[in-house]
Amino acid sequence: MLDPRGPAEHEIEEAAAYLRKNLAARARFGIVLGSGLGEVRSAFRIKGRVDYSRIPHFPASTVAGHRGELLLAERGRKKAFIMDGRVHRYEGHSFSRITLPVRTLSALGVKTMIITNSAGGVGPDIEPGDLMLIQDHIDLLWGSLKELSHEPAIFHKPYYSKRLMGLAEDVARRAGVGVRKGVLLATTGPTYETRAEVDFVRSVGADAVSMSTVPEVTVCHQLGISVLGISLITNLAAHHGGGHQKVIDFAARASKNLSTVISGVIDAL
Repeated sequence: MLDPRGPAEHEIEEAAAYLRKNLAARARFGIVLGSGLGEVRSAFRIKGRVDYSRIPHFPASTVAGHRGELLLAERGRKKAFIMDGRVHRYEGHSFSRITLPVRTLSALGVKTMIITNSAGGVGPDIEPGDLMLIQDHIDLLWGSLKELSHEPAIFHKPYYSKRLMGLAEDVARRAGVGVRKGVLLATTGPTYETRAEVDFVRSVGADAVSMSTVPEVTVCHQLGISVLGISLITNLAAHHGGGHQKVIDFAARASKNLSTVISGVIDAL
């Protein structure tokens, strides 16, 4: 059910308290994995896991390709919370409910978030399999800022960290992984774009289209959490034969490079 009031402070604290008890850890890093990108977790040692359905007030994932698990992971001596899957506006959730997990991870000490998605490419030089570092976004989810404005926005700070983006470029270059930078446009979904809509998206300067990411990034911006945003281009927008299952299958095959970049960034921080 939509809740325009958003999560109450006690809901965030109850979720955080449950995770302190059941995962018994704090972590500096958080990672959100988009559709079909769960294989990224193979780059980490998984020390604990909890289904979203067991965490107080967490929304449960219902879309294929989103496992709906929160993992406590280690890479070397560094700990990270990995959200294997997310929920979306089109599943019937308010923006505040969608972003309750991010607020909870902030309460558990997360200061840096790597937020990923599977996206449709619209830029002239973007192809399926490309990794796009998100420079900026266009929010066509409508109304998210009003619903998420529990804290004042930090207007002097960019939504996406230039430092983290530069670090990701360095990691990718050393690993021989090609990355590009671009603008993400977020729509509500769950329908894919028509050809006319793709023409519109191009005309406003976007390079890729997704149905997620912007709400989480907006809350991170409000909370002062640094963000690295990465889109894995899984299809060309308006060329989506096979639908969501094809996106999931392609993402699973193509996520090795994404895993390389994410793990390399964590190692370097």
